[in-house]
Amino acid sequence: MTSLGSGSKGNATLIQHLGRSIVIDSGFSCKALEERLGERGVHPESIDAILVTHEHSDHFKGVSAFSNKYNCQCWLSRGTSLHHLADKLKSPNIFCSHSCFHIGEFEVTPVAVPHDAREACQFVVNVSGFKLGILTDLGHITPHVEREYNNLDALLLEFNHDSEMLLNGRYPQKLKQRVGGSLGHLSNTQSLAFLKSINTSNLQLLAAMHLSEENNSRMLVENLLKKVNLHNAKVVIADQDAGFDWFEIK
Repeated sequence: MTSLGSGSKGNATLIQHLGRSIVIDSGFSCKALEERLGERGVHPESIDAILVTHEHSDHFKGVSAFSNKYNCQCWLSRGTSLHHLADKLKSPNIFCSHSCFHIGEFEVTPVAVPHDAREACQFVVNVSGFKLGILTDLGHITPHVEREYNNLDALLLEFNHDSEMLLNGRYPQKLKQRVGGSLGHLSNTQSLAFLKSINTSNLQLLAAMHLSEENNSRMLVENLLKKVNLHNAKVVIADQDAGFDWFEIK
């Protein structure tokens, strides 16, 4: 797996297994996604499917153009499919937010999350007995989320903002309330508490995702992660431009 970029200007995650490739979200233009795939040595024609978490442009901007151009499947919730960004999709696949579905050997479990979108979901992907969870763009952790993201082999987890930086920063008050609210984004302390609440003994990778360039810093996140026992997991911090490099679960 690899992140092709993570942040408010665009998000995309690539997962490969035995010649099959799926992309979760594309908040980049079709051209930009092609370029980012090329930087990882991946041909756009090889992508089997794009999964969409929700309709916000930093996750959905280039989905329709890429899916239509390369005739790859696109999977999204019913609520997301009703947004105007989905209107150009030729033949979208609609999943139920409470039922798993399969793309080849990938078993995908959508996880409904509290976010200010029509029907936002994140995903746990199970393949060959390994489980990868991506969890960003939610305002708080629910019991359902805790159950679904326990005992993973890899976790891509949002560390969006430092609460003090957000409170004292330059954002308008309305935007501060949105980001820090129960339907916004996870703060560093929320994500840290979540990590402490789940079993991370099997983790091979923890990736800190969707860091705010305005209201967070890599150093803050790195220092916080030293406070939790992640056993032998590799810890990476995804950035907006480069994401993070390939990581193989074994």
